[in-house]
Amino acid sequence: MMKTVLVLGSTGSLGSSVLEVLKQQSYKIRATARTERKAEQLRPWVNEVVVCDPTDPETLTPALLEGVDYIISALGKSLSLSDQSRTSFHDVDFQGNLNVLKLAQEHGPQVKKFVYVAAFSGENHPDVAYFKAHEDFTKALRKSGIPSSIIKPPALFSAFLNLLPLARKGHLASIGPGDAITNPIHEHEVAEACVQALTLPVATIELGGPVAYSRLQLVELVGKAAGKTNPIPKVPYWVVDTFLPMVRLVNRSLYEKAAFFVEVTKRDCVAPFRGKLTLEDYLAEHV
Repeated sequence: MMKTVLVLGSTGSLGSSVLEVLKQQSYKIRATARTERKAEQLRPWVNEVVVCDPTDPETLTPALLEGVDYIISALGKSLSLSDQSRTSFHDVDFQGNLNVLKLAQEHGPQVKKFVYVAAFSGENHPDVAYFKAHEDFTKALRKSGIPSSIIKPPALFSAFLNLLPLARKGHLASIGPGDAITNPIHEHEVAEACVQALTLPVATIELGGPVAYSRLQLVELVGKAAGKTNPIPKVPYWVVDTFLPMVRLVNRSLYEKAAFFVEVTKRDCVAPFRGKLTLEDYLAEHV
């Protein structure tokens, strides 16, 4: 009998890849969308769409979980600087997922697995809102009594597409010296891990791409993809640290994103090398 998977965050880059992998493996897919317009975009790809906002529990009803065998959550606030929403990472990544988890505890006794996409090394950054929201929900999920798997990539290739508009304008810069390294991974490979985890007895899957780059190299790759080969300026940490408190006063959402970007430039973040696809090929394909 065809199993039903509820996908949260299905309109994002990772969520879209999850839908694609599920469809290839003949699952029945139920997706969520916050607006009717987004629901229309999803309908050609899924069996059902439920219009609701996980951050608003009043929009969630037991019908969302009816007949659902598995849940995959790629639900999270966008890190894109073009995203103008004023919600916090706590609102979306933690509370939004928690609202669905509570609904599953009360009305989804048949749910066999909840797969959640968190962030690699999140436990090392307890004071950064982005990481804290992921880690707090991971803890709640572990305590829920529902079997779970946590998928932890360091970064997705799609995140670097958000830098292309800056690159085309010649506005790219490196925060600090840019010498910390990381190994981002293609979102399709993360999606495959999510779907595999539905039926695997694994608590955590940590996975990164096949190449570790310095933060400066990543910015240079984006610049090159946009046709810009000028040297990348380096913004000293003291300059960023001067402006961050002022940003916090006027725009909490932007502050949380900026604080995340600054933090990840300071430490190496290299996950197990499990991906096969390269960022160079990805950028060439999407530019």
